[in-house]
Parts: sequence; structure tokens; C-alpha cells
Amino acid sequence: MKMKGFIAIILVLTLSLIACENDSHQQLEAQKIAQKNEAVFKNISKMWQFNFPNPRPEVAGTLNQWNEWRQFEIELSQKPKSTLSAFKMKTKNVSSKADTLVITAPFEYKKPQILSRLTTLNTKIKSLETFMNLEVIPEQKIAKLIPEINEEIRGLYNQWDEIIIKKAIPKEIGEELMLQALDTTRNARPSQMKEKMEISNHIKKVGFE
Repeated sequence: MKMKGFIAIILVLTLSLIACENDSHQQLEAQKIAQKNEAVFKNISKMWQFNFPNPRPEVAGTLNQWNEWRQFEIELSQKPKSTLSAFKMKTKNVSSKADTLVITAPFEYKKPQILSRLTTLNTKIKSLETFMNLEVIPEQKIAKLIPEINEEIRGLYNQWDEIIIKKAIPKEIGEELMLQALDTTRNARPSQMKEKMEISNHIKKVGFE
């Protein structure tokens, strides 16, 4: 009986020792993960710099009415200040808002080159979300991706400015009538075409006298 009791005590002590070692190992691993996440958080925080140019007044007026773009800009500009998990959640929210940009773009921005850049921007935001939610975050890829996202944003503002600049260029006298005549060449009767051309030529002639 004494021997059985002694063996039982040894068994309990052994199991307790193993349990303590397991707990210590788990605590050590948890500390390593926490330290690593903290280092990644600091690095990502330094990289997280997104720039939105100051738009022309005409562009600003359009963007102020484009709610989806304003929400996207606000969400992307706000930098998480707490944990790596906050960055993961941030990228999911930004990605969700980026999904709406192409389909909600104002009429004057529904041009192929602008819609193409909005699509590219959305693709890069999706990549950012994917990288941030991997088990091992590829910091170098994120460091390369963030400037690319800024480049797409800057490109959009340049294209929006270009629209305003083109609108501001004065047309030659009679040019609009000439363009209308060219646009309707296939459907217009010869007499109508002749009349429009005569009106255009008369306006140009008056303008140069």
C-alpha cells in the first residue's frame, strides 16, 4: 500500500511538472508572438501614409457630393493607433468602401480612363487587405504597395483636373456648329448640311472682320 501511495504521489508530481512546463512554454510563445506583433504594428504604422491632393474648387464641389468617395477618403486617411488587429479591420473597411467607387462615380467621371484607374485602385486596396490579414504579414510587399496606391489616387486627381482644364479651353467661333454638323452627317439631308455649313462660315467671317 505504501508503495502504491508513493507511486501515486510521484505520478501527480510528474504530471504537475509537465503541466507547469507546458504553461511556461505557452506563455513564452505568447510573449514572442505579442512582441512580434508589436514590432509589425510599429512598422505598418510608419508606412501608413496616404495622401489626397488638394483639389481644384470645381473638383472639390463634385467630390463633396460624391459620398462614397468622401467615406473612402476618410476611412483610408484615419490611421489605427491601438493594435495590429485594428489595422486588419481597417483594411477590410477600406476595401468595402473601395468596391462602391466605380458604380457610384458621378456622371462626368464615368469616362473609360477614370473608371479604369478606379478599378486599379480597388485592386490594390484588395491586395492590401489580403496582405494585412495573412498569418505572416509581408511587410516589404506592403511597403511597396502603399506608394502605388498613392500614385493611383494622385492619378485620379490629375484626370479630374484635366476635365476642368479642357472645359475651360475656349472653342473657335462656329466650332460647335461644325461639330454638330459632323456628328449628324449620316442622318442629315444635303440641304440641312449645306445650311449649317453656311451658318458656320458666316459666323467665322463676321468674327474675323
